[in-house]
Amino acid sequence: MPSLELIIPESFLFIPANLSYISFCFFISFLIYRLFKYRIIFIIVLISLLSVMYVDIIFKYVIKNYYEIIKSNRTIYFYPKRDYSGKIDSLSTIGIYNYPLSKSFLTKNEENKIASFHETYINKFIDISTVKNKYNKYIYSNKRVFLNVYKYDNLLLSNKNQKARYTINKSIKKSLFPNFYNEIEYKFIDTSNNNILATAYNVEFLINTNKLRNRFLYWTEQKENEFNLKHIQNFDTVYKKLFIN
Repeated sequence: MPSLELIIPESFLFIPANLSYISFCFFISFLIYRLFKYRIIFIIVLISLLSVMYVDIIFKYVIKNYYEIIKSNRTIYFYPKRDYSGKIDSLSTIGIYNYPLSKSFLTKNEENKIASFHETYINKFIDISTVKNKYNKYIYSNKRVFLNVYKYDNLLLSNKNQKARYTINKSIKKSLFPNFYNEIEYKFIDTSNNNILATAYNVEFLINTNKLRNRFLYWTEQKENEFNLKHIQNFDTVYKKLFIN
């Protein structure tokens, strides 16, 4: 008579395995607390035991809180100069965002759409990056979109090829914990004097499946993705405060 084997999917073992380990951590920490009678000992032992399996999750929450609570509101140093109507002179966002093209060039319709949004806070022009997907290849280019009266006659500018007064630079910043997160840093620069007006960040939390919990607590790649923190950024907030509001 053939033997019957009960096969339990790993997904069903995930919750009991992790609850058992967390309960074990609390139990050991409580025993040590009863022995020494110090709450701080209980907290230290508990965090130490949890860190064996969940150290990256703990660090990610610490990093997230640091950026969102401490750093997010401390990255604007100066504000740009505005004209009598409250608009900045000009802006370059090349390399920051790629505007997707419907054709091989920026159509008049698309140009008017871009202009109608940005001319509310920019006076002369905005430099943008564009991208076109053609035969499964991406083609990138740059385009200057004139605004307000300058879109009808850019000869009103003393030099229509002049450099934008304000620009945004993007770079990858060296992470203190490269196994846990990557950071992209944005610098908002006044090109007339090279002063940095503000900085912004975009932090992406990384996952890997080479940890103890992946081997013993049934953390699959799917579970890592489910519990991983979403990326955080303050670029949009800084951009609006600096140029739009």
